[in-house]
Amino acid sequence: MTPTLVSAFLIAGQDQFLLKPQPGVDPLRLAISPIRDGVVTDQEWDQFADTPNGPTFFQWEPGKLHLGAKPKPGQEVVVSLDANGDGWLVGDDNLEIRITMVGDSPRVEVRQLDATDRSGPVWVVPRLLPNSVQVAAKNSTAYWNMEATFLAAGLSKEVKEDSRVGLRIDIVPEGTDTGPAYLPRNLAFLRMRFDKSRNLFSGVVWHPGIRNRAVARLDPLKFNFDFELDPDAPAIQSVDVVGEGYARDAINQVTVPFPALDRKNRATVAYSSQIKESAVGGYRVLRATVLAADGRIAQIRSSFRIADLVDFDFGLPTTVRFSENPQVVKGVVTIKSQGEGKINGRFTMKLPDSWSGRRGQQEDFLIYYPRGTAKVSVEYSIPGGATGTFPVELTAKVGDLEIQKVVYVMIK
Repeated sequence: MTPTLVSAFLIAGQDQFLLKPQPGVDPLRLAISPIRDGVVTDQEWDQFADTPNGPTFFQWEPGKLHLGAKPKPGQEVVVSLDANGDGWLVGDDNLEIRITMVGDSPRVEVRQLDATDRSGPVWVVPRLLPNSVQVAAKNSTAYWNMEATFLAAGLSKEVKEDSRVGLRIDIVPEGTDTGPAYLPRNLAFLRMRFDKSRNLFSGVVWHPGIRNRAVARLDPLKFNFDFELDPDAPAIQSVDVVGEGYARDAINQVTVPFPALDRKNRATVAYSSQIKESAVGGYRVLRATVLAADGRIAQIRSSFRIADLVDFDFGLPTTVRFSENPQVVKGVVTIKSQGEGKINGRFTMKLPDSWSGRRGQQEDFLIYYPRGTAKVSVEYSIPGGATGTFPVELTAKVGDLEIQKVVYVMIK
């Protein structure tokens, strides 16, 4: 965008909030799963920015992005997302998601910026369909709560550890004009992480020692904090380990003296705790507070997942091209054990009413080895002319326990 164009827009008197940086944003974002119930609480969200009209929140987990906000009445949320993290006016991966409270229900609008031609960015039909942004919202006296989740597959992007995105979340008066397509936006560029530290002492390096970040309820969580200290590093006195948020009551809190260093100046603080049966599932945070002998404090935070006994890997397309003719979809659903013992169960798959199953809708399965897998071949038919986002429900019944996952298939 040329200076002349920017000046012309400024003269037009439009609000230039999108050009201003949002201060205080932590660029390293941990994997945390919120409970999407329309109530934003500190124990489930990491703050993104403190805007003049209310706080905003952002976190992730593999394959998903989560957004939260507490707008004041009469305000709406405008999300600017650069999916590839390469700049707002670069490529065709830039999305504006606008979420407004209409009465007691949220409304979602999405548009996509195609800046492939740098001389003429244009708004185009978005890859991410508005109804694939799952929003829970509730009104209160001083503000309204907004919690939103969407699958990265809707962005044609894989979200995993070390993925990069550009993001800003604004809370603005309803109907605020965000300006023409060529207007730049000042985004924060973020990295998705499982581990991060704050105020770690000079000369101290740590590494996570964990075999499996996903742990089933009633199984032990084992996590090693592996330290390396330079000769001039401060002496460490103790390490306090606790769960954050919903993990606080799910695992034990322990304080251990820092162990003696070996000949290579290394030491390991080994943490182990059983996951309680009542634990809230999803990605949670394990926090270690490191106390130096001189009184200084550092903090280490790591994501782990409190898992159901089994997970599902939906090995079929979640995005299908529109067709006027019926389409047959084939693939494999992999059932993955997150437990330590043998599992016998029954798998069922519930399709949308207008779809027809051809194979694999009900199958018995056996997983013999700890953290092993079972595969179910499935096949179904999508009627011609179908378009939109459709739920496919996967269920595993193991004794009296039922584990369910809903996969959304987009047809466009």
